[in-house]
Amino acid sequence: MEATLTASECQVEEQKDLLLSLRATVEKQSSALQELRATVEELKRENRERPKVAFSASLSETKGPYNTDITLVYNHVFTNTGNAYSPVTGIFKAPVSGIYYFRYTAFGITSKHRRVSLYKGGQLMVTVTDRSTPHDGEDSGSNGVTLQLEEGEEVYTRLKAEHQVYDNGAHHTTFTGFLICFQ
Repeated sequence: MEATLTASECQVEEQKDLLLSLRATVEKQSSALQELRATVEELKRENRERPKVAFSASLSETKGPYNTDITLVYNHVFTNTGNAYSPVTGIFKAPVSGIYYFRYTAFGITSKHRRVSLYKGGQLMVTVTDRSTPHDGEDSGSNGVTLQLEEGEEVYTRLKAEHQVYDNGAHHTTFTGFLICFQ
């Protein structure tokens, strides 16, 4: 009987040690969970404060040919989060310094040549071009670029003189941009 009592006492001590170990583990996990919750809340706050910039617009009508190069004004705005794109001037003005992505598409259906270029300030970045032939039908070209912009820098597209782009309610000719990350 004494042996059984000693064995039971040993088991009770082992159970107490196991319980203490389990409590320590639960406290550690509880502390780690609180840290994770605090991190999640901090990330949510940072995301709320992060600038949100994105736009997409189309011409809505055919442009050109003109005697001189012109800045294209995409007046049908699909989205303009942050209001950095002007549907009056056709110019995107960076509201914050950061890395931005821009993409544009130029569509043509006539025998007119098509050349649209994207500029950062007055500097040419990328171009879409097409020289029509008598056997040419519909053509569409796109280009895109990732740019480092400082707050206030402008990005826009220009139609080359004596060239034309086509658009209508189907929104073939578009200009899109968005902030990837700010600095």
